[in-house]
Amino acid sequence: MGGDTGMTERLVYADRLVRISLRATADDPVLMVAGEVDRTNSGALARALERCRPGGGHVTVDTGALTFVDLSGLRVLLLPATPAAQRWIRLRNLTPSQRRIIALLGWCEEPEPGQPLETSAAEVPRPVGPPGRARGGRWWRSRDASS
Repeated sequence: MGGDTGMTERLVYADRLVRISLRATADDPVLMVAGEVDRTNSGALARALERCRPGGGHVTVDTGALTFVDLSGLRVLLLPATPAAQRWIRLRNLTPSQRRIIALLGWCEEPEPGQPLETSAAEVPRPVGPPGRARGGRWWRSRDASS
């Protein structure tokens, strides 16, 4: 296939719900989270984040393939009890549903480079159609209500 892209990916954690891998690029490492994060695996996510934190610096987490996250997972990813200036997790590739739930909870997020900071829940895109129909719709559905 193609030549060397300067990028490697290493599996950090996987269970039946989530796959967490570390993508090392020429620039910065990125933790890729795909699947579902809930109380059964949010501790594993927290440990993976700590292990991947280079020299106590920032960790970038790509949540584009994250289809469900409960409150325990949000607490791990957003560090809401930590003052904004001390938060070391940077989220990228957030879905509209993820942005909306963060805004509804009143938890600020750091904007991606070049992206404006969202100032109110009214500015966050609303999901279209019933839960489960829009991209990232499972974000809204209770784990107990899933079929």
